[in-house]
Formats: sequence, C-alpha cells, structure tokens
Amino acid sequence: MAADDDQLGLFPELADPGSLRRSRSRLFFALWPDATVRRWLARAARQLPLGDNPATYRVKPERLHLTLAFLGELNAQQVEAAHAAGDAVQAQAQSFALRIDSIGHFEGANVAWIGPSVIAPGLARLKAALDCELLHLNLPVEDGVYVPHVTCLRRIRERPDAPEPRIDWPVEDFVLVRSARDRNGRPAGYKLLKRWPLRRVDLLG
Repeated sequence: MAADDDQLGLFPELADPGSLRRSRSRLFFALWPDATVRRWLARAARQLPLGDNPATYRVKPERLHLTLAFLGELNAQQVEAAHAAGDAVQAQAQSFALRIDSIGHFEGANVAWIGPSVIAPGLARLKAALDCELLHLNLPVEDGVYVPHVTCLRRIRERPDAPEPRIDWPVEDFVLVRSARDRNGRPAGYKLLKRWPLRRVDLLG
C-alpha cells in the first residue's frame, strides 16, 4: 500500500492532499459468487469451527468473495483508471471453472479461508492480465505470491480442523468493489461498482 505522497505522485496534477483524502475509496477486484455458489460457500464456511478464541467471528455470507487484486485507497482519477483496467481485461478474458477444495490459514492476519488447492489456468490468466493492466495504468499491484482464497473466519489463531470442501464455481464475470470499514477496522459493507462478463466458453470441456 503506497503512502499518500506516493499515490499523489502517480497523478501530479492533483496538488491538494486534503482533497485527495476526502475523495478516496478502498477498492478491489474480485470474483463475486452468484446466489447458488454463495450458498455453497456459506455452507462450507459454517463447517469451520470457531475454536476457543471468543474474538473469532464468521464473515457474513453476503460478503464472501475471492479477491483478484486489492487496490487500497484510490482518488477519483485512479478509480477511473481501475475501470479502464477492467475494460481492457474483459476484452481478452474467458470464463473458466474454479474448484474450491482446500482450507487454509494466514497466521499474520489471523484469518481462515477456503480456496483452490491448484490455481485454475483460467484464474491464472485473468490474474496476470489484470495485474498487467494495473501496472500499465500506474495502479497498485501487491507484491508476493498470490494465494486465491475466500475468507471465512477472522481473528482465529490456527487452521480450523474440518473436512475439505468441494465446490465447483463456474466463473463467468469479475467485479470492482468498494469496501467500507467501521471504527474498529471491520468490513462494514461492500458496494459493487461494475461487473465485467467474461467471454463464455464451455466450462465442461
């Protein structure tokens, strides 16, 4: 996540940092499940035990998603650039099948998740195309290895012991989402800004 001055440097014509802070939003690209897949994900998430930490809590079913790229806080012109990145990716991306079949835990973030044990080629291509467009438009791209996942539990200290899920997710679009947080830093709601349908191919082929 870049600092304020670094973000301003991407668009030097924006000279008022106060104005920038007032207009910023936390945005990310994601795979957003339809109603059927969301029910499957929620059912799998409910199978994960909370453990013995009273602070552990479940992510609400309506907030379950798989992040493609976290952009962080953007100003108005950067938001426009993010829309342009989505448009460019849509022109080259295809639908694909994604299998959710593993459980994981991020120790530093204290979250438990479900996700694919193997990254589907279609997901790898979509992620690569999106990162390429973001870099081209001077938008933030996170460092490190990409681990696709659907966060299910927060403030959990270890990987929950539960049966591995088996969910086949037909991915036919991707979205740009605005995230709000409450005063405690918890997600307070998501707003879908735009949805990009992917060029449909035979997902069973």
